Amino acid sequence: MWKLLGTVAAVALLLIIAISEKVATSHTKELVVAAPGGSYTHALKVHIASFEAQNEVKVRFIPSSGADALTKARAKQVDVIHADLAWGFRGEADGLFEKLDPAIVTNLSTLYPKARFSDYGVITNFGQYGIAYNPKMVNTPPTSWYALLQPEYKGRVTTAGFDDANVELLVLFAKMNGGREENIDAGFKKMAQLSQNISVFYSSHPQLLDLFRSGDVWMARWLRGRVKWADNQGIELKFGVPREGAIALVSTAHVVKDRPNTILAMKFLNYLLSKECETVYAKDLGYTPSRADLDLNSQHIDVPYGADTVNSLVMADWRKVTPKLDAWKERWDKEIAR
Repeated sequence: MWKLLGTVAAVALLLIIAISEKVATSHTKELVVAAPGGSYTHALKVHIASFEAQNEVKVRFIPSSGADALTKARAKQVDVIHADLAWGFRGEADGLFEKLDPAIVTNLSTLYPKARFSDYGVITNFGQYGIAYNPKMVNTPPTSWYALLQPEYKGRVTTAGFDDANVELLVLFAKMNGGREENIDAGFKKMAQLSQNISVFYSSHPQLLDLFRSGDVWMARWLRGRVKWADNQGIELKFGVPREGAIALVSTAHVVKDRPNTILAMKFLNYLLSKECETVYAKDLGYTPSRADLDLNSQHIDVPYGADTVNSLVMADWRKVTPKLDAWKERWDKEIAR
């Protein structure tokens, strides 16, 4: 009799535990994050298990960026999006993002001022666009963005199409010739001159790698990290930072408005800005962290870092640029990409 009661009690206890676990699992929240796929998302996941455990949440990543990420934010399908300044400011203008709360996103206070571009978003890391070149074909290392326009390199130069970096270069050329974001004509004039040196605008990193490999291209506007990648593929390239400055590639992050997980989303942004995650940006992706208090040298992480590096990056005023992008794209197609 007592043995039977003991067995019944044991079974009841197991049922209670199973039900408790099921209830706990059913209450685990999900945080949906739109982010670029591949190595970028992998870097975000390095310490994600500890974040999930601390906050009793499951983070689900959806590969997307730019217009796609903004579409998901507009449809309230995601809690956090990764973007860039152009799409970030568009989303802010459309009222899609929550204002960041410094009481929750406490790591905001550790960032370089340039990373805090808005109350509704933050730059999590910086890349550097400079001039990649084949030292066997380009005898004099390029020291200015004007090197891309030199007639001796006609047909051997390339850059991408109408992307953020070329918008930055467009504005930079304008400023170097008396213009600015509000007066872009001088920039288009120089970009049109540059286009005469270009036989093909590259559309992907592997394509540009092949153009360098075949010798069709000797010089290009490219990322520092991609030059290192090319070297690892057996293609000897050098990277030059023009005296006017390297063009910034930035990754931004935003909390989507009117979602049920606002506080968790804020905490996730704080995670992106943590020492652990910011170090991974540098170690795994070769990007300059936005956080100002890291010691990368002791970890033997060889990326450009520090206030001088961040402050020297070329960045247009995207609050002024973003409303003009559609008109500039139309003009680009007529004057540059023809």
